[in-house]
Amino acid sequence: MNKRLSVALMVLTIAMNFAFASGAKETTKESSTSVYGTKENPVTVTYLCKDVNPEDAGNPEMVKAIEEGLAKEGKYIKLEILNAPSGSYGTVVPIAFRTGQITPDLIYFQGGDLPIAQEGLLEDLSPYIAASKNVKNIMDPHNTEKIKNYPYLLWLAPPRVSVPVVRSDWFNQLTSSKALMDNPTPDNYYNFLKEIKDKGLCEWPLTTDGTILKLDSVFNHAFGVSTTITKENGKWVYSKATDAEKNKLAFYAKLYKDGLFDNNYITKKWDTKEKAFYEGESAMICGTAGAVINIYNNKMVQTNGEASQLIVLPPAKGVDQAYISVDVTKESRGFGINSDSEVKDAAFAVLDFMASSDGRVIDKLGIEGIHHVTKADGTIELTANFPQWWARFWDTLNGLDTSKIKGEVMSAPGLKSLDMMNEYYAADINAILPEDLLPLKDSMEKLYTEYSTAIIRGEKSIDSFDEFVTKWNNAGGTKISEYLATVLK
Repeated sequence: MNKRLSVALMVLTIAMNFAFASGAKETTKESSTSVYGTKENPVTVTYLCKDVNPEDAGNPEMVKAIEEGLAKEGKYIKLEILNAPSGSYGTVVPIAFRTGQITPDLIYFQGGDLPIAQEGLLEDLSPYIAASKNVKNIMDPHNTEKIKNYPYLLWLAPPRVSVPVVRSDWFNQLTSSKALMDNPTPDNYYNFLKEIKDKGLCEWPLTTDGTILKLDSVFNHAFGVSTTITKENGKWVYSKATDAEKNKLAFYAKLYKDGLFDNNYITKKWDTKEKAFYEGESAMICGTAGAVINIYNNKMVQTNGEASQLIVLPPAKGVDQAYISVDVTKESRGFGINSDSEVKDAAFAVLDFMASSDGRVIDKLGIEGIHHVTKADGTIELTANFPQWWARFWDTLNGLDTSKIKGEVMSAPGLKSLDMMNEYYAADINAILPEDLLPLKDSMEKLYTEYSTAIIRGEKSIDSFDEFVTKWNNAGGTKISEYLATVLK
């Protein structure tokens, strides 16, 4: 039932509860025995997820495997994949869900979920997770913290932390490589990039895709930009308006001026950045630990041979050492359950099954006979079709018994990036702002982009950072600091 109808029908519901109190117990008892349906009459659970369409290759077989796996547990569920409305998923799906145009039981969000949750349209997943058989066992610490703070989206995947990589054939030619790995200070990173430039290995030793966000994952902590919000002079402020940020931008400006940072980075997109990397125009880029680094490695080896397998570099070391801090205030993406769904338990049962040992094989390895083959001794051999598969539910490797798998689930650099990400993990300090402060924050971010870009490219001196801080505070920094004092202790 849509929330917009709930208030109008509340009185009627209460009246019915009193009028049929004696029969309510029987109804509850009956529904509890059929919450997962029967073999003859399975419960239908509708599912909507980005890039997962009903008839796409492998999806019908996946649905069948999930239904059969659940049936073995005595849970008879018919899983129905829905087509997403046309348009940009992250934009159109929240609107369509909010207006009732679409009403899936299980729905994947990639932004736009916060106001929906605030309106009570998403179910609190905490009790389901606490009672789960599998989900709670494959959650990482960051998943647990995010659910505590925002219990409406669940996304069992490694944190989206970017790590730097270089091709090993170039790395092994450099005398500065050992010093970088032994002591990865900003100065040693500079020397490493400079040697790449001086030896003529590529035009731009370092590149990125239009912003410095991925670059920040390497250097933020070294300069003391350890959290989104920090305490300065007794007040909670955004780190982007601190001296630590100023020092980091001065370092980026030096890289840019000396030709070590791609002078065309501002116009680069993800595809042109990657093209520059594979084709040798750039030496070092950053990508999300795990799946993205795995893709980068496979494409690099395919383009330049086995000798070019990637090496994962550590975060820079200085004031602190870690990759960019992970925001645990809420999940930025993930699955939610429609609070108006009449099959919430069955919907979560699908999520829980996909966290089981059998579910992990389906989700991570694909379809039996297509993407993998199970041998008589119980080992699972990956086929040539395996690289075409990707997880439709949980991207994590947790819960997957890789000891029984013959073949490469993930390349060595991909696995190494996950290990490094865990080794240099740091939790962020951040806060969800109320809607009336969001326009102020947007204006502040635009100011930051304007000044940081101009400083890096030499269009403004580093001394202009002080002018930026004044404008930042006037645009909303001071007012938001006052709010932060009420929610952060």
